[in-house]
Amino acid sequence: MGLIGLTIARPHGEEEGFRQRVVESVSVFRIQLWTAVLLLVGSSAGGGSAAAASMRCRIAQQAWSPCRMVASSPGERWVLTWNQQRVEFIHDGSGQMMMRVRQGESWREVEPFWTVDHSLCWGSVCARGAIPLE
Repeated sequence: MGLIGLTIARPHGEEEGFRQRVVESVSVFRIQLWTAVLLLVGSSAGGGSAAAASMRCRIAQQAWSPCRMVASSPGERWVLTWNQQRVEFIHDGSGQMMMRVRQGESWREVEPFWTVDHSLCWGSVCARGAIPLE
């Protein structure tokens, strides 16, 4: 004899987990897309070969410091500089983003993400303020 009127549902956590993964994937794609587009637009609007924006940056839990983002090859290569720090980024257009924290160190793949305090991070490197993404 079968059960009548019984509904079997997924646990609430599974559905929320799936939704969260979808939202995170869309967010990463949007960050990568806007990074490429706005760096291209920013450099052509200024009439120069490099787009620059002022903001605050840090690595890991260091104190926030004023920094600059300069794109020498918009959408493909950009650099964050502050104090004695220089962090280079390469984006190959396929969705893969590479970062090098110091000259001579190895490149490593990073995924951009937003934090609760509205900072944009690539691995342990974070920026906030007038980031040229909007």
